[in-house]
Amino acid sequence: MIDIKSLWRDICSNLSPTGINTISYSVFIEGLVPLCIKDNVLILLAPTSNNKITVNKNYKHHLIASLQELHSTITDIEVIIEEEKSYYAQEIEAYTAQLAPVEVKEKPVSQFVARYTFENFVVGDSNKLAFNAAKTVAQNPGSAEGYLSFNPLFLYGDVGLGKTHLLHAIGNYLNENNPQLKVLYVPAEKLTNEYVESLFHYSSQDNTMNIRAFREKYRSCDVLMIDDVQFLQNKSGSQEILFHIFNDLYQAGKQIILSSDRPPKEIGTLEDRLRSRFEGGLLADISSPNLEMRIAIIRKKMFLEKVAINDDVVYFLAEQCDSNIRELEGNLSKVILYSHLVNKPYPDIETAKEALRHNAPKKSGIDTSDIINAVSSYTRISKSDLIGKKRTKDIAEARMYAIYIIIELLPTIPLVTIGQIFGGRDHTTIIHARDKIASQIKTNDETARAIKDIKGLLNM
Repeated sequence: MIDIKSLWRDICSNLSPTGINTISYSVFIEGLVPLCIKDNVLILLAPTSNNKITVNKNYKHHLIASLQELHSTITDIEVIIEEEKSYYAQEIEAYTAQLAPVEVKEKPVSQFVARYTFENFVVGDSNKLAFNAAKTVAQNPGSAEGYLSFNPLFLYGDVGLGKTHLLHAIGNYLNENNPQLKVLYVPAEKLTNEYVESLFHYSSQDNTMNIRAFREKYRSCDVLMIDDVQFLQNKSGSQEILFHIFNDLYQAGKQIILSSDRPPKEIGTLEDRLRSRFEGGLLADISSPNLEMRIAIIRKKMFLEKVAINDDVVYFLAEQCDSNIRELEGNLSKVILYSHLVNKPYPDIETAKEALRHNAPKKSGIDTSDIINAVSSYTRISKSDLIGKKRTKDIAEARMYAIYIIIELLPTIPLVTIGQIFGGRDHTTIIHARDKIASQIKTNDETARAIKDIKGLLNM
């Protein structure tokens, strides 16, 4: 009797990479299960009727071509659904011994960092709401009856304050306590890249099928986490597809969890309909930790790493960094490593100061080209338009961003020179642009955020 488990594995491995792309394979092929062989036909079980129709229409010929290269006596493949299994009951029974290991899938490698758990998260006034909301969602994802539904849950706060830790903690909790749930975590940038791939790397049938495969991958999960959704700004196509995925999951009572470095109202060029959905659940912010909480974070890290440091060094480290937990933990690791290198098992203040003396300073040597490139990347406006003559609203605003940042970061450059860079503009125009952005930063959160983000691209 043919080992259909091995045969199916070989068929999948032998598929032409140009025939079925990664997204289509994970959505439509990966879920097929070999049941038996009847009259030289390999019988595959599809999870849904839609899956069966799609495979028969678009991918069956690829599977048959792969099969015929491997086994000449099996001439065809038939895809069925659960309701049709009774017709093959006798053959399925004969293959039951082989099928058992196929149906029990190996536990996949977790997509979540093991150390990011609720137990390892230090809770304080700055993150208490976000922590409690995340834990509630982990215990009761979606619209669980009898519980207040936090759907979607939107976590926001500056870089390095623990948003990703909480997302991974939710994932680890669900994997441990609800392994039957399909949990999908994806950074917004990866979501966009997959969407682009589905547009431009499509099969020989049509592009529509690949968009459907992309959407099916995300709409079929029970819990969807999207990290750093601020990267969706200026990406109208990704926002459009996310809008439909969001609606599909929300209407099905599935849990949606989002994170960002800012609240939805401050994400530039985010569509209003998507913004309103992000704000329709619970918004929970994470702010910078106070001194006591930073000390607690260091001590928790020491406990996890099984290291001992005296209180003077702990307080020194806590005072050195007041806004970024990731940087705080990194400084602790530097001190520990340096103390080992100099043979001091218990570092003192002098050792700690020496260890941190070489902390990388902010990037220096920025020039006007770097700033213009950063503005171009952020606003999605070409460099030629930024320094050219066009005066549409979006181009003019981006040009003023660049002028303001150049004057702020490179104060020694004459205004006349800056005017020449931007198409020979008069120095009074440069002054006007500088003053307008300076004024808007004080009154307009979106402008202030844009300037901050562009400086972030420059590591300033």
